[in-house]
Amino acid sequence: MKVGKTGALITALLLTNLYCGITFGQGLKDTLTAKYSNFSRLSSPEKLYLHTDKSLYIAGEYIWFRGYLENSSALSEIPESSFIYVELYSDTIISRVKIKKGEDGFAGQLPLAHNLKTGEYTLRGYTTWMMNSYPEFMFHKQIVLINPTEKSSRVVSNSGVNSAGAKSTELNSNALNNSIVPGKKNFEVSEEGGSDTLGSVLFFPESGRYFANRFAVIAYKATDTKGRGFYTEGALYNGKDSLIAPLLTEHNGMGVLRFLPVSGESYHIMATDGTGKRVKYNLPQAESEGAVINLRSRDGKIFINTTLSAKYTAEGASIIIHNGDSLFLCEVISREERSFILKDESLAPGINHILIVDRDSKILSERLFFIYPKSEAVVSLISENSEDTKGMREVAGYTLQLRDSQGNPVKGEFSVSVTDSFLSPHDNLSNNFKTYMLLSSEIKGAIEDPAFYFMDESLQRDRAMDLLMMVQGWRYYDLPAILSAERTPAKRWYEKEFTQQISGRATSTFRNTKRSILSVLAPEINLAVSEPLNKTGNFTITDLNFPDSTNFIVSCTGKEGQKGYYLDIGEQKFPATLDYSFIKKRVSQVDPSSMMIFTKMFYDTGGSEAVTLNAAVVSSSPKIAPKYNPSPFNQYFDRRQLRERSELDLYSGMSLLDYIVGNFPGLMYGPTGDDGQRTVISTRSFNITGDPGVPLLFINRAQVQSTGDLDMYTVDDVENVAFLKGNDGFMFRTLSGVILVTLRNAAQNKDVSWYFNTKLLSPLGWQKPSKFYSPDYSLEKDMEAVKFDTRTTLFWSPSVKTDEEGIAKILFYTSDRKTRLNIVIEGTTATGEYISIVK
Repeated sequence: MKVGKTGALITALLLTNLYCGITFGQGLKDTLTAKYSNFSRLSSPEKLYLHTDKSLYIAGEYIWFRGYLENSSALSEIPESSFIYVELYSDTIISRVKIKKGEDGFAGQLPLAHNLKTGEYTLRGYTTWMMNSYPEFMFHKQIVLINPTEKSSRVVSNSGVNSAGAKSTELNSNALNNSIVPGKKNFEVSEEGGSDTLGSVLFFPESGRYFANRFAVIAYKATDTKGRGFYTEGALYNGKDSLIAPLLTEHNGMGVLRFLPVSGESYHIMATDGTGKRVKYNLPQAESEGAVINLRSRDGKIFINTTLSAKYTAEGASIIIHNGDSLFLCEVISREERSFILKDESLAPGINHILIVDRDSKILSERLFFIYPKSEAVVSLISENSEDTKGMREVAGYTLQLRDSQGNPVKGEFSVSVTDSFLSPHDNLSNNFKTYMLLSSEIKGAIEDPAFYFMDESLQRDRAMDLLMMVQGWRYYDLPAILSAERTPAKRWYEKEFTQQISGRATSTFRNTKRSILSVLAPEINLAVSEPLNKTGNFTITDLNFPDSTNFIVSCTGKEGQKGYYLDIGEQKFPATLDYSFIKKRVSQVDPSSMMIFTKMFYDTGGSEAVTLNAAVVSSSPKIAPKYNPSPFNQYFDRRQLRERSELDLYSGMSLLDYIVGNFPGLMYGPTGDDGQRTVISTRSFNITGDPGVPLLFINRAQVQSTGDLDMYTVDDVENVAFLKGNDGFMFRTLSGVILVTLRNAAQNKDVSWYFNTKLLSPLGWQKPSKFYSPDYSLEKDMEAVKFDTRTTLFWSPSVKTDEEGIAKILFYTSDRKTRLNIVIEGTTATGEYISIVK
């Protein structure tokens, strides 16, 4: 949990003023202080949140996003990573991009191919540093995609309605007013996929256990067969079926039982299951050893009562209060019952943790509680048009105003998304920037309707939050590693990424790598380096800075040019896909009028039905885009410039050099080189001396220095070959021609070279920045160019900054639909306060 400057000061004061008993207590205090200090300074995890332009997409669209990254501890001495990774996957990875922090933060986009099927996909974001922890603590968001060409696309997961049962909260209908067009249902809940049957009831004794003959507090969570909170009612009974206490869920299937358990007695509940029947669930048995923590909060104070069993009363134990990286209290308790009172203002905002440990730092009990941050910022969004519903292709202007509680202007930076509320409904109870950073990122498992816990202050909200703290465990950090005085912090296998690098090893059967030279060439980034290797052959090329699709040529040769070396390039490791347990949404039927617009959007972005085109249709195109493009510019080719695999089969066994000279006009045999290799030259002179020009040669999209290398291959080795003659090679800045070759095995493996001592690489680089396109209908060219504006995202900006007066302007044009808008603004103030508002 990250704290601001004030929180850091409080932490420092607490750390210097912690008090424990002498001997055992003081030793534990010293150990914990050192452990927490080391963890906060050197091992504090990172948190990443992705703000996307929406949650419902059509195949062929783009997912626009901005990442917000921070260290969880303000005391961390290591800055945040410079790169993040964003992935889209279902069963397997569909796409992955690497984003470098720039002027707009971690801003990027993911394209959604037209052949993606209708369904739910997972958007995941992380850094290499986050790969040291559990994948559950990476950012995960569920994306719904519709492919209008599929019949199944008529039924989708409902991302615009709250998934909780009707009785789970009274706020459902009010919270969704901004995403429903009056008098019109954009998504109707279908019976298919619904679940109105009790699936399970789990019990969570407060702090992990309860004692017989001591007042017990046991929270519970009732869920349906889809894992959603389920409203149920019933009663608690003892083993003789005597009624002990009533049972009634309070929020999203959660509730609490309070009673005095009798020694030797067993207990169970009888709860309604939604079909008119009652189901029996047994409570866990009372325990005789350990510790119990009971907590209550009121009037800005936390009241804590602890109970120890006889064993630990005699041996002694300690109570610890922390928030994952800062230690707030450590005190020895040696009596059976103790009470503590803490003020909310002395603790850090967010999730805090109370635990009792024995002399060996073994955890006896633990209890979570939440401290709401004080909101200092006041955000206003003022429309220049008083109407909520906007007309067609009209300018829409808004003023974003940021003030503190005293009315003074505040600087801040935000990402802003404006969408059509009819075509892209917004779920106001789902995760947002504030809920994720303060709650969801630090608690185990998916939270149902997390935004509910950050609505206006109320007794219902505070009680629901405390129930949540009791039913969902927290392991955002390696607590045993922090507590144990014998163990050192876990080794970090993945470091923070501030620059890019390529690593590997050179080996040789007969030669010593100490006498070899490693050369790295990347013309696209003007990189050319040569360095001697040591006897191990290991190498790491550091301080690189390259965008995606950058080609590298890495080679190892002897000092006299010997090529008897082998290169093994280290592959970058990525985390395995995680079947993240999202709360299942209810299945919804897409409105027919919405589907008509989605279908048009699909075709307008280049989508097509899944049909097979005959040969006549394909060959009629004057330009060809080969499946395995031999050009580093991914360009199109004329039919005369390209030879595909089917045409090459007629020349099986022929030298590739002979085939190219004989089949592409404008080329001829050149002089034999010093190494005895034949060469290829142009039939025309393009230099001042009148000598024939030498064509450029690219094999597997990487430039090769000598055309003599063509003699190393036969036509059977080639997937395709192209020749750009004269002016056709203008993109390569030459008039002598360009020969482009794709090797057959390179169609499956890009890291292929023509020598064992050479590797061609195209590692994942950072995504080149791109801007979201929004038409300006004040310009005649935009008005005429856009025939029918079907945008669901009308405006997206990853960086909107307020000025010295706390003001920022938002300006865009509406589409060809008269509709209401969803405006989502997320970001931080200059003081670090999280902001997330929806209009």
